[in-house]
Amino acid sequence: MSWSERIRLKHLQVLIRLCEEKSMSDVARQSNMTQPALSKWLKDFEDNIGMPLFERHARGIEPLPAALALVSQAQGVLNRLDRMSATLEQYRQGFRQQFTLGISPMVAAVYLPQLLVYLHERDPQCHIRIQEGTLDILSRNLEQGELDLVIGRVDEAGRNPAMAYLPLGMVPLGVAACRKHPLAQQDEVTWEQTLEYPWILPPRNSPMRRSFELGLDAKGLSYPTCAIESAYAHTNARVAVNSDFLVPMTRSMVPVYPELCILNLDWSDPRLHGQLGLLWRPQDSGEPMLEEVISWMSKQPQVV
Repeated sequence: MSWSERIRLKHLQVLIRLCEEKSMSDVARQSNMTQPALSKWLKDFEDNIGMPLFERHARGIEPLPAALALVSQAQGVLNRLDRMSATLEQYRQGFRQQFTLGISPMVAAVYLPQLLVYLHERDPQCHIRIQEGTLDILSRNLEQGELDLVIGRVDEAGRNPAMAYLPLGMVPLGVAACRKHPLAQQDEVTWEQTLEYPWILPPRNSPMRRSFELGLDAKGLSYPTCAIESAYAHTNARVAVNSDFLVPMTRSMVPVYPELCILNLDWSDPRLHGQLGLLWRPQDSGEPMLEEVISWMSKQPQVV
């Protein structure tokens, strides 16, 4: 019998805690074990798999690359079990299946309402859960089994190569401002002028922020003053409506807020835009609801 057939769910949870806490004594206490018992279990486990997982030192333990890779898979197993429990609960409520979609906020503003109506009409007995967030978080949740599909602005450099990927087209961006903003009154605006005002920018690890800063680097410009860092597209828009803040925004969002306009800036550098794409786990290809969403998104005009 291999080690994978003997391992228990509690063992997976212990491995995850060891990587997080990096302390045998703390994890032993959290797991209702004695420290000697935990040390023996870990040594036996390492012997069974044929390699060390942690480096021991006076201050505690440090996970080795093999441990981090194993824990990533362990978290996925536990998340899948949580999904199984949720599936059973949905069946008790009369639903036949569930689908969990991760989507970036700006893309959600354009596609999500129509997509949700379409899916409900196709299968009223499907329970759909939505998670909005930045692509780095959504990608991690996808890999760990919490999501079935991610729709968002995909940074090719930061994309997880283990995930299946379908590019859908470019995402044209602009700088949005209140129509009463001083720069909104000008026929042409320079990037240097925008740096005189406060900005609301997406998080640093997001594809939009990276591509935005790359574009400014190419122009030899300084970065704007980031007064607010936020991934919440609608909140950002509402703040800009009543202030002098400038906000990078997908152009198709602006009609939702008639108080906003896109400044007449030079956006010719492609690095100032982004790639809309779909991400999913390759082993899930062929799942009916997944294929339904992929097909629907593939047929939509690229308006973001």
